[in-house]
Amino acid sequence: MNFGILKTVTIKDGHDNFFTPLRFIFAYMVLVGHAFVVVGGQSDSEPQIFYELTFSFMAVNLFFIASGFLVTGSMLYRKSLASFASARILRIFPALIVHVLLMMFVFGLMTTTLPFIDYITHPDTLKQPFVVLSFIETNMALPGILPNNYEHIASATLWTLRYEVLAYIGTFLVFSLGLMKHRWMILMQFLFFVIAVPLAFHFGIYEKLPATLQSCLRFGLCYGLGAAIYAYRDKLRFHILVIPFFVLLTMLSHNTVMFEVIGILTAAYALFWSAYIVLPRLDFLKKFNDISYGLYIYHWATMQGIHNIWPDINTWSLIMFTSPIAIGLSMMSWRYVEKPALSYKGKFAKKLSLKKPKTLNV
Repeated sequence: MNFGILKTVTIKDGHDNFFTPLRFIFAYMVLVGHAFVVVGGQSDSEPQIFYELTFSFMAVNLFFIASGFLVTGSMLYRKSLASFASARILRIFPALIVHVLLMMFVFGLMTTTLPFIDYITHPDTLKQPFVVLSFIETNMALPGILPNNYEHIASATLWTLRYEVLAYIGTFLVFSLGLMKHRWMILMQFLFFVIAVPLAFHFGIYEKLPATLQSCLRFGLCYGLGAAIYAYRDKLRFHILVIPFFVLLTMLSHNTVMFEVIGILTAAYALFWSAYIVLPRLDFLKKFNDISYGLYIYHWATMQGIHNIWPDINTWSLIMFTSPIAIGLSMMSWRYVEKPALSYKGKFAKKLSLKKPKTLNV
């Protein structure tokens, strides 16, 4: 009998981890949660699986914890602003640009009730690349689309990318200012959110804040925790028997101002135990392509298209029909867009670098 899961787990440097399959699971959790929203027609149609927390809410938090860990590691490993910026830009924007164009000129044309010329020349169509790629407005409410659906938007999931990019910019800035030279500096940035979030709830400020600021606090807490874990990765240990303790602590903190913070700590502990557990028989999963980003950005349109054709479809049938199509699209996005784009990281970094090549005086 294999008792590997009972061993203490430590964080190892390099790519010997399960983050790639885990991120796929998180993206699929979002897909499952959104199926209830598409069929139910309301944002609160998604079932709550742990108190008021839903599949998609928990999955996105886990995405940001993992991102804080991996992106902070990338910055400290590269120690180059140009190299870091190159990697982040090429990870987000090429696939996003292709997605926007496909939504405009394929999905939109297939699902709109407007005549071809009216749709193509409509201001709401023409503005999409500008408002989406700047993250001003990411829903892609294309004119006349999805007449049989509750939601008439092509990309409801892109809104979180705004905060992902803001987190990248934050990492870029704090490194530029020398605020990542010592691990305690990274910890202090996380502790800012540990203090700010409960105080916002305690004084009744959180619910009065604009949605953008609420999201900044939520994702800042998650991303900051991931960054802090990277900073202290050599000091941390994870054991499966501690996870129930964290879950119990989270349950006891429900309806208190600390619920959000303790819940994030619990999620992070379980995440890093899962990411670094030693299971040789599952090592093949580490070699899978990272299609989580593609699955995340394409599943919504896939669901909406199916629901538009089949308005009476139930949730589980929608998940069943959506899954292979969305996964297929994400695989194509990785193979033909994301992976080729990332191969240019080095060349793009040189173009972004402010350093001019030295010349010899002859």
